[in-house]
Amino acid sequence: MAVTVLPFVQQIMIRYIMSTYFAFGLIGNIFNCIIFTKQTLRQQTPCSIYLLALSIFAFVYLLWSVIPLLYTLDHIDPQVQSLVYCKVRLYGSHVLGQFVRFSVVFACADRFFITRTSAHIRAWSSFDTAKKMIAVMCIFWLIAGSHLPVFMDIRGGVCWMFDFYKFFYPIYQCTLVGVLPPVLMSVFGFLTVHTLRQRHATNEHIRQKDRDLMRMLIAEILINIVTSIPFSANLLYGTATFYVVGKSGERVEIENFVNFVSQFLIHLLSVAPFYLFLMSSKSFRREFVHIVRGCWRNYVRRRGRVGPPISQITATMQHREQTHSLV
Repeated sequence: MAVTVLPFVQQIMIRYIMSTYFAFGLIGNIFNCIIFTKQTLRQQTPCSIYLLALSIFAFVYLLWSVIPLLYTLDHIDPQVQSLVYCKVRLYGSHVLGQFVRFSVVFACADRFFITRTSAHIRAWSSFDTAKKMIAVMCIFWLIAGSHLPVFMDIRGGVCWMFDFYKFFYPIYQCTLVGVLPPVLMSVFGFLTVHTLRQRHATNEHIRQKDRDLMRMLIAEILINIVTSIPFSANLLYGTATFYVVGKSGERVEIENFVNFVSQFLIHLLSVAPFYLFLMSSKSFRREFVHIVRGCWRNYVRRRGRVGPPISQITATMQHREQTHSLV
């Protein structure tokens, strides 16, 4: 029996709030994929390849991570019934989450490379390099996260981590998930912005596309930092209180709710990109409006025309009346 109202609040948040931004996240990532696969945008900069990968990974991440949460509201959690699913579920969420984060890291690195004066460094900003880096990233994190299915287990009807791994995993998560990606994004982003300001001070021309891409990446960096701070703090707290025994029921429920909120915020990394891009980039908004108008002209208005236009019908009726009058 619950000691506080927090478990009930958590269920309400999953059922209504999380389901809502789950839908918005899927819609936003679909629009991202459409926009970044447009030939006019894709051919202009390798950074769009990383942003396309970000959108695809974010879409799959939401399906993999959020649907099971919604399912367990009214059904038994499959994690406690299947050891295989227990081992695979968190592994999939972790790997897909890292794909999302490091797609942004590589996009920031690409902007850093393209602003360098050295031709050798600028050569790292290319379409071939982008595709290779995404492939290497996927292989690396699939291997680096392989310890999760090895040590995850079901004990006492709970799918979680136990023994020494319960102490190791928070440190691993805090370092490689909560700290490393935001730091790399911030470093590459700061150096790129510094270079662009220097060019602006010397009246050197900067393309509007480059400005917009940098604004989009800065928005992504900020959302990563904002969500990583509570996530990392909660992990550090969990590690610090690892050996504390005899916790009260109230304290356990509070800690579980705080952990849920930190995970809840982490999901925003896969929900927010489209809406951040829409707010921060004029060229992205222009592409989005163009797509919406095209869909309206090609599908909505065409379906609304069940028969011939009214003007054509009127002209036909007048012609028939004239024919009858002549007869």
